[in-house]
Amino acid sequence: MIDQTRPGPAAPPAVLPPRLVRRVLPVAVVLAWLGPFSLDTYSPAFPAIQREFGASTGAVQATLATTLIGLALGQLLVGPISDRLGRRRPLLVGLAGYAVASVLCAVAWSIELLIAARLVQGFAAATGIAMARAIARDVHAGAQLARFYSLLAAATAVAPMLAPLLGAALLEAGLSWRWIFGVTLALGLLGLGLVALALPETHPRWVGGTTAARGSAPRRAGTSLWGLLRRRQILVSALVLGLSGAAMIAQLAGMSFYLQVERGFSPAGYSAVFALNAAGMIISNNVNRLLMRRFTPNGVLSVALPVMVASSVAFAVALQVGAPLVVALCALFVLVGCWGFVMPNAVAVGMSVERTAAGRAAAILGTAQFGFGAASAPLVGAVPVVAGVPPVAAVVVVCLAGALLAQLLGRVRAAAVAPEPAEGAACRAAS
Repeated sequence: MIDQTRPGPAAPPAVLPPRLVRRVLPVAVVLAWLGPFSLDTYSPAFPAIQREFGASTGAVQATLATTLIGLALGQLLVGPISDRLGRRRPLLVGLAGYAVASVLCAVAWSIELLIAARLVQGFAAATGIAMARAIARDVHAGAQLARFYSLLAAATAVAPMLAPLLGAALLEAGLSWRWIFGVTLALGLLGLGLVALALPETHPRWVGGTTAARGSAPRRAGTSLWGLLRRRQILVSALVLGLSGAAMIAQLAGMSFYLQVERGFSPAGYSAVFALNAAGMIISNNVNRLLMRRFTPNGVLSVALPVMVASSVAFAVALQVGAPLVVALCALFVLVGCWGFVMPNAVAVGMSVERTAAGRAAAILGTAQFGFGAASAPLVGAVPVVAGVPPVAAVVVVCLAGALLAQLLGRVRAAAVAPEPAEGAACRAAS
């Protein structure tokens, strides 16, 4: 990863009273929950959805892939819009759309309609995910920003633990999988209420300024989507986040079928494994917050990512040689736990940009994270078994190896190019 960036002079910090700044975290948590609740709540229901519609495994996994496509494309749209119009208005529209999409998912009468409704739901959820990262950058910088992302990731990690448990509880109670989308509807309405009633506008261009000042604020050169993507620390962060995130999506898409269909787990048993892994991620998120007091995000990434790759190889080998399932699940626990170090630090490095470009930077990182995931989810159902390695393990190993390669090449490139003399202090602290 790149230790420095060249953003030019940073925009002045948004002037918000401390009481309003304190509101940002709980709202950001609910917004960030839209992603995992959209992806994880219904994962125990994959076999049930397959049975009801008489669909193929690939068609059911397509409901996950289209959600990821929506999450990727939605962030690419809403990020630049929020840099022009502020954070609140795009959020209100997106959350209202999320609620409508949840209803469409609940009443879907065919697998094709469910796939389409999930695309809309992912597109709307993207608003919350991108804005959660952008509003954090609006009010924090440097090491404080990295700690905030770790805290946000720790709070968000509760969602992957709760989401499948809620979905499995509804199924175990004898309810249809359709009730699961009532959970996402409730979350969307909660987010809509919080944004409308509690979230202040955080974009520095819109805080305490007149209408004329807001409209006349110029865009700094090099902060377009393409201009930001040409910054090495953003490109490498996007690749690391996207490829490692794709590995996480691949194990989500594949482990539900593997554990329930091939190993005979009940929905509750699968959800218990999922929740245990999420607990490990919460622990690593909180440890990461402590590490940020002494180490840089890049320093932690340089250790966590190789460990994540090694654990994925151990996971694949355990399945290939037919080791006891507990061995493979222990390797998976370490793999998911390392995501709690990789994700917040990759985001912190990539978001070390001018505050006025935070929406576009969040769009690039979010599009990479969920765009690569959209490709990895169907691969789990399409890749054949090679040398006895299940497809889910093969896809996870390849994705993480790519993330590690991107990080190593980024470090080599950084060593070959001397840093510019005019780096911003906030970006030096975050990187």
